[in-house]
Amino acid sequence: MTARAATQSALPSEKVNAVPPMRVAMASLIGTAVEWYDFFLFGICAALVFPHVFFPEADQTTALLASFGTFGVAFLARPLGAALFGHFGDTVGRKAALVTTLLLMGIATFLIGLVPGYATIGVWGAVILVILRLAQGVAIGGEWGGAALMAIEHSPKGKRGFFGAFSQIGNPIGFFLCNAVLQVVIFLTSEAAFLEWGWRIGFLMSGVLVVFGLYVRLTVTESKVFLETKQSEANARKKSIPFSVLFRDHFKVLALTVLLQAAFSFGAYALISFYGAYTKGTLHLPASWVLISGMIGAVASIPAYFFFATLSDRIGRKAVYVIGLLGWLVIAFPFYWLINTQTLAGMIVASILAWAVGHAGTYAVQSSYLAEAFPTEIRYTGVSVSYQLASVIWSGPSSFIAVWLFSSFGTIYAVSAFVAVGALLSLLSLISLRETYQSELSPKS
Repeated sequence: MTARAATQSALPSEKVNAVPPMRVAMASLIGTAVEWYDFFLFGICAALVFPHVFFPEADQTTALLASFGTFGVAFLARPLGAALFGHFGDTVGRKAALVTTLLLMGIATFLIGLVPGYATIGVWGAVILVILRLAQGVAIGGEWGGAALMAIEHSPKGKRGFFGAFSQIGNPIGFFLCNAVLQVVIFLTSEAAFLEWGWRIGFLMSGVLVVFGLYVRLTVTESKVFLETKQSEANARKKSIPFSVLFRDHFKVLALTVLLQAAFSFGAYALISFYGAYTKGTLHLPASWVLISGMIGAVASIPAYFFFATLSDRIGRKAVYVIGLLGWLVIAFPFYWLINTQTLAGMIVASILAWAVGHAGTYAVQSSYLAEAFPTEIRYTGVSVSYQLASVIWSGPSSFIAVWLFSSFGTIYAVSAFVAVGALLSLLSLISLRETYQSELSPKS
């Protein structure tokens, strides 16, 4: 009997593929949707609410920068969450790590809804906000990689791109949900009431969503691929810490995949997120228009996600990623031209283009591409650290850079140029990365 056969015979049969792949994919989707709901909710409020609630004595630009600063601190914590939960997920199990991240995110988000504003406790409100935002960052740092791996490692052969898309559409669904909740609050009250107290409702609702997400996640099992690796004789002798193995043996792939994500990060935060602050603060358009256009764009991207993910199973991850990168490059300037029409229709079209072409074209295959780039024994760590380092290097500063570019050059198209540069950087990285869609995930015998 070979070592591989012995390993397979030793695997607990009730834990291997005990749950249908589609059920695991849905658990991945629901969990990431809840996490991204919490994360995006903070981002929208950082643009529309927090400058007034927590920084009312500053001028408009300073208040906006301070508010985006509270939003950005999460990016500093995300690599810590990636390293912590990546190690936990690679050594103990994907499921335990995912349950913990969901709990941490839910509790932090719920408490944000209770933080008093500047009028009540002064600067301490902002301090508490930053602490809770750091907790959100740690949670999201460990969440995405594990959720993506659970769906991909359970997927049938030749369909990793399709099943990997389920963790990805948690992003637009979470974005839609938080926009929808805030829009309903504004509709039932007023923009004034929304700024005063209504914004808190979305954060408090997170408690209910987390309970539902936990119920779903507790029903999934570990994948056969992970159990094989964990119990193999070769891996049992290997005592190295996954984080150290990643940087020692896979640094080139790590660096290239981090650079690959520049376009998505710039596009997501300098277009999809920043246009809310631009339309509200500069164009003085209704906050409800930002929410409506964001909701429509996010929903329109869902079929595009599955289209691009399925296409990547047929023609490869690299080819589809090129389409997405070219998408960001092409729409960068028309996006803000449409926003500058100062019409709801223009904002909706801009949002649909950004979400369904650039966002879906890159993010839809990001989970499967990154998962296939790293071996199973360090996959959770590799995927999470790559994604979260990109969030610190590219995503975190994007809102600040967008504000600085706009205020320095006096034109919003400076922000468009910033997004175009990100697309070119990612294209350079993609040239050096290998194609992975036909590779094996299972450990070699």
